[in-house]
Amino acid sequence: MTGFLLSLSQAGGSPTVWDQLAEFFSQPISEWLTWQFWLVLAALLLVAEMITSGFVVAAFVPGCLAAAVLSAFGVGMAAQLVVLAVVTVLTLVFLRPLALKRLHSEGAPTNVDALVGQVAVVTEPIPAAGIGRVKVGSEEWRATAAQAYTAGARVRVVEVTGNTVRVIGDDA
Repeated sequence: MTGFLLSLSQAGGSPTVWDQLAEFFSQPISEWLTWQFWLVLAALLLVAEMITSGFVVAAFVPGCLAAAVLSAFGVGMAAQLVVLAVVTVLTLVFLRPLALKRLHSEGAPTNVDALVGQVAVVTEPIPAAGIGRVKVGSEEWRATAAQAYTAGARVRVVEVTGNTVRVIGDDA
């Protein structure tokens, strides 16, 4: 295989991709760890986080950025790797729980879930255990209730099932 690659590299006279890769990988690892390397790695990790989620991969990004700063100031490889590890662990311990809590929060209810708790006005009388109609905001809904309500009564939505809301009396 090596002979094949050498024959590819010597065919044209100018360096090929194989020559450039061989030269790159023949350098000591300390030569790779430049601030540019750390920034590219941080960007790649952010892209990977967008694909995976869970804030595990992204926890390495602050460590990469800290290592990039050290590299820009000429600090050695060992210190860069230690700072990468320490900042990543701190990020996993302190920021990941906050990020997950924010990511998995329920947020504000939307669509029909937002109707629960809203005050409505009865537009057609609702017989006990029967069906009537209420107006919630600007929309009119079928409504059921355990007790009877007359037209004009104020009620509160407690549940939405399909196109019907269940209401109770509004004591406020």
